[in-house]
Amino acid sequence: MADIFYDKQCDLSSLENLTLAVVGYGNQGRAHALNLKDSGLNVITGTRAGSKSCQQAKDDGMPFFEIPEAAARADLIAVLLPDEQMPRVVSKEILPNAKKGTAFVFAHGFAVHHKTISLPTDSDIILVAPTGPGRQLRSLYQEGLGLPALIAVEQDASGMAWQRCLSYAHGIGATRAGAIKTSFQEETVTDLFCEQAVLCGGLPELIKASFDTLVSQGYQSELAYISCLKEVKLIADLLFQQGIDGMRAAISNTAKYGSALAGPQIINSNTREQLARVLKRIETGDFAKDFIEDSSHGNPTIKELMKTERHSRIAKVGRELKENLIF
Repeated sequence: MADIFYDKQCDLSSLENLTLAVVGYGNQGRAHALNLKDSGLNVITGTRAGSKSCQQAKDDGMPFFEIPEAAARADLIAVLLPDEQMPRVVSKEILPNAKKGTAFVFAHGFAVHHKTISLPTDSDIILVAPTGPGRQLRSLYQEGLGLPALIAVEQDASGMAWQRCLSYAHGIGATRAGAIKTSFQEETVTDLFCEQAVLCGGLPELIKASFDTLVSQGYQSELAYISCLKEVKLIADLLFQQGIDGMRAAISNTAKYGSALAGPQIINSNTREQLARVLKRIETGDFAKDFIEDSSHGNPTIKELMKTERHSRIAKVGRELKENLIF
C-alpha cells in the first residue's frame, strides 16, 4: 500500500517564514500561487513584463516581478514552466539570481529525472504534482476540497525537504484528498506513459478510427461523432466514480456482452507489445531526447499534428454540431 499523507499529518510550519516564488503563472502556476496565498503563505510570482500571465497576476492581486528578481527574493522557487522552456529559464534567469540554499519545487518530474536542468547540491529538490489541471486544483480548493497529488524528494540538502514537501502539498490543498509518496522517476514515467498510451494518444486515435469506420460504411457522420466521441464522457464519469468494475455493473447487458467480445479483439497481444515499446522508449529517455530535439527546431511534429487534427473530418463535424446543437 502506498504511503498517503493527509491534512492531519501536515502543517505549514516549515514554509511560514519563507518567501515562495511561483515562476510560471499559467494553468498550474496560477492555481498553486493562489492556493498557497489563501493558505496564508508569503507568495510572489515570477512573470515576464507585459505578458498575459503578468496581467493575470496583477488582476489576481498577486505580487509579481520579473523572473530574475523573483528568484533573488525567494527562499523556495516553484518552477511551473513547460518542460521544453525550463532548461533555458532555469540556467539563464533563475540560477544566476537565486540565493544559496534556495529550495526548488516542481509539478512534474520531467526536467529533474531526465537531467535537462542542473540544480545546486545545496538545494532541496521537491516534487508536488497534482493529479489534474490547475483549474480543478483551484476550484476544489475554493470548495474546501482538494485534488490528490504525487509527492517526492530528490535531494534533501536542508534536512527539511520532506517537511517542506508536505507543507507545500498542504498549502495547495492536496492533503485534503491525499498526497501519495512516489519518486521523480516513477511520476515522470507513469505520467508520460498514461498521456501517450491512453489519455492523449491511444484514446483519441481509437475515437478517430471508430468514427472513420462508421462513416466509411455509409453511416451518418453526425451520429458517428456523437456515439464515438461525445458519449465518451458518460463512460469516463462512471470510470472516475466507480472504477472499471463499477462501470461494467452500470451498463446494459448488451453493452457488457459486446465489450466482452470486442475489447480483447481490439486490445490484443499486438497492442500490448506496442504499449511495452512505448513504455520502454520513455524509460530509456529516448522520448525525452527526441522531444527536446523536436522543440529546439520549433516543434514541427506538434505543428503537423495540430494542422492535421484541425482539418480532419471529425473536427469539421464537431464544429458543425457545436453550431447547431447545444453541447
